Amino acid sequence: MLRQEFSGGVLRTTLSANINNSVGSFSVVDASTFPAGTLPFVVVIDRGNSAEEKVLISSRAGNTFTVANRGYDGSVANTHTSGAFVDHVLDATVIQDMNQTTYDNEVLVWMGV
Repeated sequence: MLRQEFSGGVLRTTLSANINNSVGSFSVVDASTFPAGTLPFVVVIDRGNSAEEKVLISSRAGNTFTVANRGYDGSVANTHTSGAFVDHVLDATVIQDMNQTTYDNEVLVWMGV
């Protein structure tokens, strides 16, 4: 299970420049409330639009996110324009991993292991 970083109270921000579907990093207007980036975390760009994309972020330095994986969590890597909304999100991969770990631990307890 990939350990990720989460923060509560993260405020939505926007891209500070256009990005194509293969950039390895991108900048936002204000990332001050996003996770520090000591562990990976997930953002969604253009949430609720046809270009919606989840991105696994490997680190953050100021307002710049370094990308670990574009088109993450079943989404597709897309181009996005300056001003596109960027939000911190909980992804299905983490939820599924937690479900599996919980289930596996319950089975092991039931088995007396």
